[in-house]
Amino acid sequence: MICFPKSERLDEFLRSLDRFDQRLCAAGVLRPAQWSLIVSGKRKKLYAGTLSRLKPQFRTHIGITPFESTTRNICSDVRDKMPIPDCSVEVYQSEDVFEHIPYDDVPAVFNEVFRVLKPGGLFRLSLPDYRTDIFANRTLRDSSGMFIFDPGGGGRFVDGKVIDGGHLWFPIYENVFELFSHTKFGCCASVDFLHYTDKRGRFVLKDIDYSRGHIQRTPDNDERGVSPRRPISIVVDAIKI
Repeated sequence: MICFPKSERLDEFLRSLDRFDQRLCAAGVLRPAQWSLIVSGKRKKLYAGTLSRLKPQFRTHIGITPFESTTRNICSDVRDKMPIPDCSVEVYQSEDVFEHIPYDDVPAVFNEVFRVLKPGGLFRLSLPDYRTDIFANRTLRDSSGMFIFDPGGGGRFVDGKVIDGGHLWFPIYENVFELFSHTKFGCCASVDFLHYTDKRGRFVLKDIDYSRGHIQRTPDNDERGVSPRRPISIVVDAIKI
């Protein structure tokens, strides 16, 4: 008999509850999360990606994911227009999701996030920082040195293309800054880059208020960024004016 540590047993129990939740929603026993929760004001925080019971946001946010319907996850693509009114959301958070979306599609998603945020609402974005050695060293490059495929980001690289859900672009400070600059956040929001590595290799590590949305991949919560202390993710807080 294999004995797992208490924390591992708890994690597996929570995962089993997630699977049970999904099956009951699929069978019609439980009602999956709906956009009406946002429209009614019962929930005011959205999370791009699947929300599991292992994430702190499970208690406070509604997830948006194309993969499953559960009592905490709306089955929808984050690229789709959200069927909710303008200015109806207090927080929209995304952690390690938008790099799976074609770069040219991201501005439209940003503008849709801006639309649904209330004035003073927070868009908290975090993406893997490809100036960090963790990601840069594992990522394949072409003959000119350009990143082409991160085998640690999921998916496969076939005939020169990333398929099956891998990273479709490779975030660094400049291309994320460009995204914000060319969307409504560029003119009508306060945009604060909290964590990133600049083009000279210098680390920017401002304090993060995790009460506004937990982020796992930072040196505060991920031991990979501890020695030396350095950014793992590009972390941005954008406040709608």
